[in-house]
Amino acid sequence: MAQKALLRRISFYADLDATDQQVIMDIQGREQHFDKNSEIIDAGQEMDSVLIVKEGWAIRYKTLEDGRRQILNILLPGDFFDLQVLVAAEADHSVKTVTALTGLSVRPAEFRRLLTESGKLTLAFWWMQVQEEAFLREQIVRNGKQTARERIGHFLLELYRRVLITGAGTSDGFRVPLTQTVIADALGLTPIHTNRVLRQLERDGLLARDNGWILFKDEARLAEISQFDSSYFHLDAFRMRLGRE
Repeated sequence: MAQKALLRRISFYADLDATDQQVIMDIQGREQHFDKNSEIIDAGQEMDSVLIVKEGWAIRYKTLEDGRRQILNILLPGDFFDLQVLVAAEADHSVKTVTALTGLSVRPAEFRRLLTESGKLTLAFWWMQVQEEAFLREQIVRNGKQTARERIGHFLLELYRRVLITGAGTSDGFRVPLTQTVIADALGLTPIHTNRVLRQLERDGLLARDNGWILFKDEARLAEISQFDSSYFHLDAFRMRLGRE
């Protein structure tokens, strides 16, 4: 159930009692399934619902007139989009799956009910938005000031911690269903340069790639090189932590 994925993520931002948890589990919506590389939302499209991701990965992006694409962020299980439907009719960006994806489509009125049902839930959703804004700020700094090596290391470490929150990943790595083109478009690089940097990180003993997995061989050193500090996740402000930090 998409509600379970959402509940797991929300639980990082609030201590929910049984009543609050039941409010999440009682969300009414329509389950939808999308194939890999399917467009879920096109820029300019009229929106009529919020989609909660149950399983799968997607990208949120914008495309220039000449076809160049900037990926804004990665959507994982427990994420939801687009709250823009609560205040606007048309999407100002696009969303596309990178794997098969299952989600729950929730009408705006139902989502508003969720936000007003419990003070704890309202606060939790607010914290989730604070964190998403922090991710976008890091994206701006990463792409604007960091080297390709720093960008890729920082991006992978950020994704790793987000994947741990979803309940996936292991103590030393995670499965990354992103092509080098997707990583490149997220970081303002070319696929060729992205491949070159990943291979160099492997040669330097910082990470390994194995059948779609990224395995960290020296996570602390990679974090130092990438100037990665997970404090922008703001987990210290929440009642739960990743448990490994």
